[in-house]
Amino acid sequence: MTPEEREEQAMDMVIRLATTINAYEEVAFTSKSTNMGTYVYEKLDAIPEEFRPRLMDELSDVGLVNCWYIAGLLYKVKFQEREAGGALDISSDLEDYQERLDATVEQAAVSGADFSLDESVDDDDYADDEEGRAAKARRAAALVASAAGVQVFEGRAANVPGGPFVNRFQKVFYPSPKDVGVWFGRVVLKKPGFVEKYLPLYFRTNDTVERFVKVPATAEDADLLLDYQNPPYLEADMPPAMRYPSRRTPGAGAEGTWWPEPKLAIPPFDTLVDYLRPLGPGVYAGRGWRDGGRGDEFLTFILFRRYDAPPVE
Repeated sequence: MTPEEREEQAMDMVIRLATTINAYEEVAFTSKSTNMGTYVYEKLDAIPEEFRPRLMDELSDVGLVNCWYIAGLLYKVKFQEREAGGALDISSDLEDYQERLDATVEQAAVSGADFSLDESVDDDDYADDEEGRAAKARRAAALVASAAGVQVFEGRAANVPGGPFVNRFQKVFYPSPKDVGVWFGRVVLKKPGFVEKYLPLYFRTNDTVERFVKVPATAEDADLLLDYQNPPYLEADMPPAMRYPSRRTPGAGAEGTWWPEPKLAIPPFDTLVDYLRPLGPGVYAGRGWRDGGRGDEFLTFILFRRYDAPPVE
């Protein structure tokens, strides 16, 4: 199968799945014997990893909101059955990908590779043609992203006026340097630097040893919570690969991810807690509540992990 045919096949799968999710209310009445949570998870798993984020553009706002409810159906599956086909939880998903990043770094160190996007990244005998140079560039980018040690998720919020110029963002995760089982991160609003500096929106998760959490306002189940009320604020809490004085970790693009000096969030984010549910591998449905999860509903959103590093062979 050529790369073009592979992409065409993946897009066909994406569009079919988006059509199902967008029409979930109608589908739910005709598929009562099927758990739509496991169905969507398996369909996403079948889509090649690098093409899964394409689903973001195919979902309607209604479909995006449907993702929260569809992901909630996974909690109706018995824990033993949920684990039988592989871990269907966010904690394991984050840990597995982090291990992939670490393995990429270790493999590169053994081969003597350089973590730069320079043409001299390695001495492999790539063909001196466009395809060979593209393969070399992809490998170089994967090494840089893996060395950064952070996981970048592209996000979209539902029912936000203004379209892609307003409703798109990133959430970037990394393991806490001190607390095993806890993840730190921040929301990248994709706005001018002065906005990001004023509103860095750092968060910390619950201890993932708990496995599952409850939304206080609704008693709904979730896998992970992102707490903006008590963010990481010490320099020792920042990603280990963050460089000074730029305060950036390397990654896709010329600048990677910026980590402004942490500060407490301002309203309406000061009491915000987001809750995440797994929709598929590297795909999470999320919803936020104010007042520490006990107040009014904030935004519903979806996250797709950016395909920065392929599996290590």
